[in-house]
Amino acid sequence: MLVVGLSVGTFHDPSACAIVDGELVFATEEERYTRYKHALGQPPFNSLVGTFRFLKGKGLHPRDVDTFATNVNLRLFLGWLGERRKYVLDFGKLYDLYYKHGLRSSNLEFGTGLLRGYQFLIRRLIRAAARTVGDDLDDRDIKLVTIRHHLAHAASAYYFSGFSSSSVLVLDGQGEREGTTLWRVRNGEFEEVSRIGIEEGSMGYLWDHISERLGYEVTEGPGKLMGLAPYGGDYVGFLEKLKNMIRFSSGGKPYTFVASPAMIAERVVGGAVKWDPRKEVHPVAASVARALQEFTNELFVHLGDWIKDATNEDRVALAGGVALNARANMELHYSKIFNDMFIFPAANDAGTSIGAAAYVYEHVLGGKIKSRRLRSVYLGPEYSDEEVRRAVEASKFRARYVGDDVNEVADLIAKGNVLTWYQGRSELGPRALGNRSILADPRDKEMWKRLNAIKGREFWRPLAPSLLEEYKGEYFVDPVTHEFMILMFRFRDGMAGRVPAVYHVDGTARPQTVTRDMNPTYYDVIKAFKDMTGEGIVVNTSFNLAGEPLVETPRDAIRSFAEGGFDAMYMQGYLLYKR
Repeated sequence: MLVVGLSVGTFHDPSACAIVDGELVFATEEERYTRYKHALGQPPFNSLVGTFRFLKGKGLHPRDVDTFATNVNLRLFLGWLGERRKYVLDFGKLYDLYYKHGLRSSNLEFGTGLLRGYQFLIRRLIRAAARTVGDDLDDRDIKLVTIRHHLAHAASAYYFSGFSSSSVLVLDGQGEREGTTLWRVRNGEFEEVSRIGIEEGSMGYLWDHISERLGYEVTEGPGKLMGLAPYGGDYVGFLEKLKNMIRFSSGGKPYTFVASPAMIAERVVGGAVKWDPRKEVHPVAASVARALQEFTNELFVHLGDWIKDATNEDRVALAGGVALNARANMELHYSKIFNDMFIFPAANDAGTSIGAAAYVYEHVLGGKIKSRRLRSVYLGPEYSDEEVRRAVEASKFRARYVGDDVNEVADLIAKGNVLTWYQGRSELGPRALGNRSILADPRDKEMWKRLNAIKGREFWRPLAPSLLEEYKGEYFVDPVTHEFMILMFRFRDGMAGRVPAVYHVDGTARPQTVTRDMNPTYYDVIKAFKDMTGEGIVVNTSFNLAGEPLVETPRDAIRSFAEGGFDAMYMQGYLLYKR
């Protein structure tokens, strides 16, 4: 059986995926194609085309799709909107897309309401994507199932955790009506244990509103505030204000706010904090960020205790945009409430296409998702050696083919060069994990600021490491294998002097553990670096420039390499030099 999932109808991170015979075989995000970070307001057209092209390469066609699954139950969402007498979904880009592809109709109207219009437009999206890859579909060929948003998040966390039973925590800005949900899942059966409404407890919106008051856009601000938080000094007063805005274990729910997220932000921060994030750290901005982070840490631990008591499950899985908060995840890890925890790597809305598809595969079609822990997110398009060769030759950079012999690459890193690294299928999710990465020497204390300058980032933002899995205990306190860079650990004593470029000011990092089975060539370059330097760890930050998503195609990689202050690039067997 074949299910194609779509993240569509929310405002950010549209995506598409394919599940074939119970296995996730492909997933990709719209931003990688449009080069617009988070692809705000864009339909997942290019990502769906990419999905169809991948499937056609496996002998499967759009007409072979048993069901298309989407990540919003619009009937519930419309009820929430109607209660507030406001309309927030913007279908303008969808209309533009359908007219561009000749899918005009005299019946392009909402008829009985937005629900009918939404379904009409999604079917046209699917038909337009199929037409782009040379196939024709009509509405009778398209079975469309819409899944509740938080259920899609919960399904993404559960089905790819490898757990037969667990608790699931979902925290984001909003689903159709809720900001936080807690679940018990046993043998694929989902039971919602508690639901906290948007206005009464959306942690995602609280981070968004405070980010705005500190001068950041909502899609970028929360991640940056997490890096800013350790610089906060006089934060206790702000933290007390936040604590006064929450009631724990209230009305049968694990927590509720006493005011809306927007009102809480106003009461805690007041007006906008005026500062230039690219210059000196503003003490008030940093202190507010730290207070918010400490507040979130405490809430995560409280939620862990609450759901453990409610379900008696000793394992937990997390999803939703707030689950990308690696520091709060660290606090939950070190709390030892659970014997095991899993965070879905695309915890933001990009992952809901996968959760929706997995849920439909089991609960609508009656199939069975292959139950094993997700260890790799190299799920995007792959570009042939011939495509890479043509891109290299067209670039005019000095280049030679080295294949899988990465000793020279490791030597360049050890000698202080900043090197971009491009190979294989692109990663799903917001982290570069060894296929679209920038690599550097973690021993160089100046590398932190140098790399941030090259990428156009604020100087104070931390850099993350990749390290050989077998050496994780040498660097970190009580670590576990973690491939996705969304769980922090505390460094052991003495590491600030050994690997200063990845040692954040609070003594933490969010690492990627690497095994040779997972990514042989990437493992080999880190191993070669260890043989040369004694350190089995490298700086790994995302291969992109400021304001851009991860590079996707060979041409994207060449362009970013040319425009950025990089020294060399390993590109699927080729080694390119700028001088």
